[in-house]
Amino acid sequence: MSPHGVDVETEQAVVNLYRSQFEGLFRFAMTITRDRALAEDAIQDTFLRYFIALREDHLIRNPPAWLYRVLRNRLLDDRRRSSPEAFGGDAPQLASNGDSCPEAAFRHEETSADLRASLTGRELECLQLRVEGLSYREIASTLGIRPGTVGALLARALNKSRQVLEPNGS
Repeated sequence: MSPHGVDVETEQAVVNLYRSQFEGLFRFAMTITRDRALAEDAIQDTFLRYFIALREDHLIRNPPAWLYRVLRNRLLDDRRRSSPEAFGGDAPQLASNGDSCPEAAFRHEETSADLRASLTGRELECLQLRVEGLSYREIASTLGIRPGTVGALLARALNKSRQVLEPNGS
């Protein structure tokens, strides 16, 4: 135990989980809000809740899925309380496409915007969670839906993605 009554092993486990999950949680948060500071605050709050849950001996069988669910709920609660302009729209690009050509970067951003516009919010969330490596069951738990619904949402998202990426059927 540390001087503050915190189990050092628990504290280190939370720090390690934070290091391994932050980037994925951040990308997911940015699909819900375009406010970087809000996304970061929500992630910090999510990890604080996780730490408190561990200290209170709550059994968390799948920490990454738990974190995504709590983060999503926190951001949706914020959405209900805040102004609509803090949410939706195009999230900033999180990673460079590796192309220094301005025209290629513009085409990449334009394609990303078209893809986001073609997907429903739920389809985008499912796709982002799947990209982050969550299983259908974990996505279902995070979003409060059935695993079969996850499959249907992902199938629709992939079909829409193909239409955006290959508009002429090429």
